[in-house]
Amino acid sequence: MHEDVYRDMFDVEDRHWWYSGKQRIVRNLLARYLAPRANGEKQRVADLGCGCGIMLWHLSKDYEVRGVDGSPQAIEFCKQRGVTVAHGQLPGPIGLPEKEFDAVLLLDVIEHLEQDKESVKSAAELLKPGGIMIITVPAYQWLWSKWDTHHHHYRRYNRSMLKAAMDHPSLKLELISYYNTWLFPLAATARIAGNVLSKDAKVGPIKVPMAPVNATFREIFASERALIGRVPLPFGLSLVAVARRI
Repeated sequence: MHEDVYRDMFDVEDRHWWYSGKQRIVRNLLARYLAPRANGEKQRVADLGCGCGIMLWHLSKDYEVRGVDGSPQAIEFCKQRGVTVAHGQLPGPIGLPEKEFDAVLLLDVIEHLEQDKESVKSAAELLKPGGIMIITVPAYQWLWSKWDTHHHHYRRYNRSMLKAAMDHPSLKLELISYYNTWLFPLAATARIAGNVLSKDAKVGPIKVPMAPVNATFREIFASERALIGRVPLPFGLSLVAVARRI
């Protein structure tokens, strides 16, 4: 990604409704699909492509966490947040031990990777038998915009594309769903309008909406955590999948 993207992320990801809502959804999925250890020890979670480290910071209260990113700038922002992150790449070398982790996160990562299926395979090697992988990706190629270009995306996904990327003998798919559904009509309209009206405009910094709007969007988005995997969500701005190492 462009260097300015990391600065934008670091500045807003502890406040912006999209980041904070996604954090609550991922924490809910971890709690739902990852059974606690009988001895009470913290489970080990690896966040690959962890960006500026906000998810690691939140998870470190309940899990033993390790982060990996390929950007020296992202790693430096993680340090400022008090999170230690190693340099690594996907599909490799990742730089973490194989079969050591209870959960591996690839949160809005594989759309940045030309070799998405190979990267999922490499990430799966880090999991213990019975461990889980959580993947999130942006949905629908027809929503492609200058934002995707600026973030160095290779693609946006539909369900079949994400299933294909996760199709590996060591992984059993337990959940795949669209999400960010309630806000989809508003966000999709804004994205299409932006493509039509500002074709030559540069991508600006990420802006946090006014506090009441931001709080409302955050609660609407985060409320989907109780529905994902339990109630069909037939469309959304993003996709989420959970697979288990067998």
